[in-house]
Parts: sequence; structure tokens; C-alpha cells
Amino acid sequence: MTFSSRNNYLFLTVLIFTLFFNGCAPKTAMLQVDTLIANGNYRDAAEHADSNIDKNNPYAVDNLLWNLEGGSALLFDQNNSASVELFDESESLMKYYREQILMSDITQAVTSTLINDTMRPYIGSEYDGIMSNTYKAINYMALGDMQAARVEFNRAIDRQRRAKVNFAQMIDKERQILKHKEAEERAEGKHIYASESEDSLITSRLEQEYPSLHAFKPYPDFINPMTTYLSGVFAMADGNYNKAHTLLKESYGMMSDNVNVESDFKEIESILDNRKKTKEPRVWVIFENGQAPILKEWRIDLPVFIVSNNLNYISVALPRLVERQKAFEYLSIELNKSKHINTAFLCSMDRVIKTEFEKEYENIVKRAILSVATKTGIQYALKQEGNNQNSVGAFLGLAATIYQIATTQADTRIWSTLPKEFHLARFSRPDDGKVKIMTPQGVMVSELKLPESDYILIYVKMATSNAVASVSVIPFARR
Repeated sequence: MTFSSRNNYLFLTVLIFTLFFNGCAPKTAMLQVDTLIANGNYRDAAEHADSNIDKNNPYAVDNLLWNLEGGSALLFDQNNSASVELFDESESLMKYYREQILMSDITQAVTSTLINDTMRPYIGSEYDGIMSNTYKAINYMALGDMQAARVEFNRAIDRQRRAKVNFAQMIDKERQILKHKEAEERAEGKHIYASESEDSLITSRLEQEYPSLHAFKPYPDFINPMTTYLSGVFAMADGNYNKAHTLLKESYGMMSDNVNVESDFKEIESILDNRKKTKEPRVWVIFENGQAPILKEWRIDLPVFIVSNNLNYISVALPRLVERQKAFEYLSIELNKSKHINTAFLCSMDRVIKTEFEKEYENIVKRAILSVATKTGIQYALKQEGNNQNSVGAFLGLAATIYQIATTQADTRIWSTLPKEFHLARFSRPDDGKVKIMTPQGVMVSELKLPESDYILIYVKMATSNAVASVSVIPFARR
């Protein structure tokens, strides 16, 4: 590989200074919004997210993530119209990135190879899109726009239906790009993999060092059970009983241990069998409990053979999912001054996230290996040039080393303010319309006077036990 000393000098100098001044800023800012939500400072979190959205460049690399974080913070702050606007923008960005990637050449892959995945736009996961539509539906329910809520639930369910195909298309495109880049590297005298046996060794090493990647029971591919269940409840309230039956049957199949889901499924069957003639005023409590996993960087030595410099091992920076805690084991609900019921586990957002992350991990690893191997090849070539060109070449070799160290980073961006799990309670509307929600220790979370409505959703968010709760009371079948 041959380089112009002057061009390399300028290129590496600019890169190093850019990385030095900008590398840590996005991570710090994203940790801040997570901390604000953890304390229940929803308005501050929304303002913080908004301040980090690049208004001058709608396609800035982190804009999608900031829109998602801001949209959910506004939902929890009960600023529903503003939340819808940010989720609308999120959907537009996810659609744009999908179209661009499927139509793209290798440019984006080259960028991440020369630097790292953090330089790629955050394009969103399938579960990001599903939760975006679900949150929009809840926003519209709170705004009293049942027609718009119906549209968003339909979009969420359709997105789940299409997710498997869409994900496969994106992964296949990525693999084509990586194969193309590997072929370029080989043509220049570098081999990313020495053999198929070495590829198996890499897989084995990852399984040994990261066993929890596969150690969980997945949900059906790209299905968020809470979305399916809430869509079914909404369809039942909306009078679309056949659709409600399909969705609640699917929900019961995934969450048969939850007696509340079972009760809803049996109720819709009774309606369809004409055994049930009248609506009984009903209340559902959905509790977003705890904090979703975050991604943390970890490093692992992997065997990679590059012909140009006989390198046998490289250190690769990879993301690792790290689970976090739930806020409480349950919430206690007091009805009619004497009756108490507890929320029960509905489904795990952790499992939804893990299911998709596991499927994507092979390509994440390949991109990381390709990136480090490419930069190592550049470093080797510059050192060779340094041996021939004294001081300038020596600087280039040093700069290349610093550049490789500075740019070997894992992409740890993730929608971190999602919950760890969802809980559910379901009960008849109390005679006096009063509901008290408390922690297991008896600490008051919220005392509510319910509006007159056949169906009411109480949506609760607590990321930690110290958080100020977000509690929204949403009538969605008005009398």
C-alpha cells in the first residue's frame, strides 16, 4: 500500500483532533437523558434531548436516537402533541435510512471501516419502530383521537408482521457490503480471515467470553408482546371483536401465565359467542418497570491474519448488552378503600431487545474486525514509509498508532429509557371511581379520581425506585 506523506499527515492530524474534541460528547449527553428519566425529571429530559437534536442537519448521525428519547420523555411528561411530532420525525428518519441502505453502495461501510460504527447514523432497530408506533397510539388515546390511535396500533402490528422480512433485507445488504470490502482488502494484499476454521474459532471465543448473548428465551421474532396485547384491548374497546380476538389469542399464547391476559381473551371469546351482551366498565394499569439494557464497550483479542504484517491477533471493541434493575417487584393498587390487587409481570422488554441484538451481532463483529484490520494495515504501511522517510514518516507511523487507538470504539448507542419490563393489572371500575397506586412498601405513588368511561388505561412509568412516577389516566371508550 502506498501513501502520499503530505496527504496522510493532513488526513490523520485532522482525524485525531476531531476525535479528541468530539469523541466523548455524545456519550456523556446520552447518559444525561438516561439519568434524568431515572429520577423522573421527564420535562428536563425532553428539553435535554431537544437541545441535542441537530436542527440544521435532519440526518445528523444521532438525530434519530434523540428524537426517540425526546418523544418518550414528552409522553411521560404528558405533552402528547409534542411527543407525536418527535415520533413522526423518528419514523421519517427510520424510513429514510432504510431506503438509503437498501439502495446504497459501499460508502457507508467504508466510513465505519476507516473509523468505527459510531460514525454511522443511528438507523434504529425494529423494536424502536414498533415502540415508536405504540407510544404514538398511547399519545393519541390521551388526546382523545381514537381514529389516529387506531391507525398507529395498526401500523405497530403491521411493522411487527413485516419486521422479519425487513430485517433480513437489511442484514443481507450489510453482508454484501462487507463481502465487497473484504474483496477489496484481499486485492490489496490483506486477508481479513485466514480460513473457515479461524471464523469458527472467533465464534467459539465470543461464546466463551459472552455466554449471556444466547442465554435467554426469545419471544417470536420481532414481536413486542405488550404492543400486541394493548392493540388487542384497544380493538375490543373499538368494537372490532374479530381483530381483538386474533390479537388477544396471540397475546395469551405468549403470556399464558398472566391471569389478566387470560381474562381478556376469555372475555372476547364470550363476546363473539354472544354469551356477553353488555360492557362492564374496566380499568387497565400498564406499568413500565425499571430500565432497559444499556450497551457497554468490551474488548476481546480475536485471531485475524493480515498477510502484509503477519499480525495474528487484534483487539476488537464490541458492544455488550448489560441488564439493569427493575424499580419494584410490583405496584399495589387499592380499590373501594379495602380491596388490594397487585400488578403482575406481563412481558420483558429486555427479551425483545436481546432477540434482535443477537441476530445482528454477527455483522457487528465482522464490521469491528474489518475496521481494526484495515487500520492495522494502514498503520503497518505508514511505519514502513517511516523507515524510508525519517521524521515525516516517523510522525505518520505514530499518528497512525494514535488514530487506531482513538478510533477503536464500540457503538453503544441504544434507546436506553425504555423499560426493563411491563406489568399489568386489570379490574372493574371501582364504585367510587377512586384508585390508589402504591409501592410494595406502602408508599403512595398516585391517588386518582377516574373519569366516567367504560374503558380506562392508567399508564405508569417508573425507571427506578427513586423516580417521580409518570401517571397518565386515559379514558378510551367514553360514555
